[in-house]
Amino acid sequence: MMLDMELKTLDIFCEIIDNYGDIGVVYRVAKEIKKIYKDSIIRVFINRKEEFLKINSKAQDIDYQEIDGIYYITFDYLLKNIEKIDSSQVIIEAFGCNIPEVYMEKAYISSDLLINLEYLSAEDWIEDFHLQSSPIGKGKLKKIFFMPGFTEKTGGIIADSNFLDRCKDVCENKKIYQDKYLKDIIHIEDKIVGTIFSYEKNFEPLFRDLNKLDREIVILALGEKTQDSMRKFFKKNSVEVFGNKARYGKIEVIFYQFLNQEEYEELINVVDFNFVRGEDSFIRAVLTGKPYLWHIYCQEELAHMDKLEGFLDKYKRVIDKEDNIFIENIEKLFKDYNFRRENNLEIGKEDYTYFFTNLENIGKNNRVFRDFLIQKCNLINKLKYFIEKY
Repeated sequence: MMLDMELKTLDIFCEIIDNYGDIGVVYRVAKEIKKIYKDSIIRVFINRKEEFLKINSKAQDIDYQEIDGIYYITFDYLLKNIEKIDSSQVIIEAFGCNIPEVYMEKAYISSDLLINLEYLSAEDWIEDFHLQSSPIGKGKLKKIFFMPGFTEKTGGIIADSNFLDRCKDVCENKKIYQDKYLKDIIHIEDKIVGTIFSYEKNFEPLFRDLNKLDREIVILALGEKTQDSMRKFFKKNSVEVFGNKARYGKIEVIFYQFLNQEEYEELINVVDFNFVRGEDSFIRAVLTGKPYLWHIYCQEELAHMDKLEGFLDKYKRVIDKEDNIFIENIEKLFKDYNFRRENNLEIGKEDYTYFFTNLENIGKNNRVFRDFLIQKCNLINKLKYFIEKY
């Protein structure tokens, strides 16, 4: 037990597979833990560097480095130097990754706590699994499941102070950030501007509905899959792409360059809406309090729709329950935006008219939900409390 002991060392393990979400979450958690435990040794072990190099402009293409007081170490370096690397007091195993067994052999004997930080879920069953232990059968090490979610009985969401401070700064200095990211948009005050970061998707219904609006709209297309999907639409409709821009009726699309984590966080706070994908980007969009749509990775047997149902259920519990028209329209759009039986390039049934003509009301409800999560479901606070209590 660590009840009367200070936290001296903490290791986080992350196995990056094929996206930026896993390392994005781990990078964010590591920074926040270091901010809380300034004198503790915090190490992050990753199986590869490519994604980390892109989201962190300070990172170098080396196997062992210190950035802002945190050590980032590759699995290869760990395996080659295991004789001189001891396990930490507390270990966080991100998303059930495979921690090298040579490290675990030391952890079974020397470490106190292994926290299995799972993926975010809104399904009801995770409340029963949150903080449940799992037998390891070796040494003194205890393994505990930490389940992020949208209720007080779960591990909550990552509402880190770094991001919340950035939200406040962008809000108070909006013109500065508009000049930084949106300076090429003429008469921006008369236009709706937003980001789209998605998986593969057929954007035909979106462009159809946006051209019916009485205002011009600017879309900042982020990520290869979003941009490829939009280029397919433009090619099909004989729309030329000039450089990084294209125009389709009232819609201007700007194919935006890759942003590191901090830049992305600034951008989504300065625009009017955000369409996002995955876990980390989704929670960032939620915490802006701005209108958003969540694109969930399409799974077999429509399993992704169960996740969406769970989120919408938690969302509806918090917002204005009397606004039936709002709830009906937003719920339908979220479901239609994500419902695909075979692949994400099917033409969906979604209608975006309500969303883009009610941005103010959507933002109002989203801010209510955001404030609830920050106050009652802050994963960082819950994690800190659990570690110190344990």
